[in-house]
Amino acid sequence: MNPLQKLRLMVARGIVHLVNDAGGLQLLQVSALDGETRDDVERVQDFGATSHPPAGSVPVMVAVGGSRNHLVAVAVDNEAHRPKGLSPGESATYNAHGVLFLFDEQGNATLTCKRFIVNASEGVNINTPLASFSQAATVGGLLTYKAGINGTGAGTFNGNFIHSGGRLTSNGIALDNHAHRGVQPGGGNTGLPV
Repeated sequence: MNPLQKLRLMVARGIVHLVNDAGGLQLLQVSALDGETRDDVERVQDFGATSHPPAGSVPVMVAVGGSRNHLVAVAVDNEAHRPKGLSPGESATYNAHGVLFLFDEQGNATLTCKRFIVNASEGVNINTPLASFSQAATVGGLLTYKAGINGTGAGTFNGNFIHSGGRLTSNGIALDNHAHRGVQPGGGNTGLPV
């Protein structure tokens, strides 16, 4: 093969058929030139990011040293799943199953997914002036608050409710220190508390 032809074949695109994601570098089975199928094409990914491209994805491959026997995939994309219509400067992380993490031009980071799971071995800190939940929230362990609780809906407690320190008030009446009117000896009822 003459050097000019070798140079022309150093960069190619193809179609991904199979992915082996078990080893160190991901290995692809790709078709490139007409009738050319290559097995064990190494895929080099950026450190800290990895993906498993679905069949039909398009790789860009480089022939190391000009040898078609040593193809390395340096980029893989899939037009069927890539989010479209991003504005200049926006970026996104996504997969083929509908998960999208969009960093938009207004400075928002929006995650769209079925369930968001955080596995943090030491804790989670959220530093924001306001956190909102549009629906119910469940706490499986101890709920500790420091600045108080404020709400407008009805509250239901099952089990013991133990209060210590400070005053417990209901509808303006202190439950730990109030007077009753109309106290009568015997089995009569008192009046309402003051």
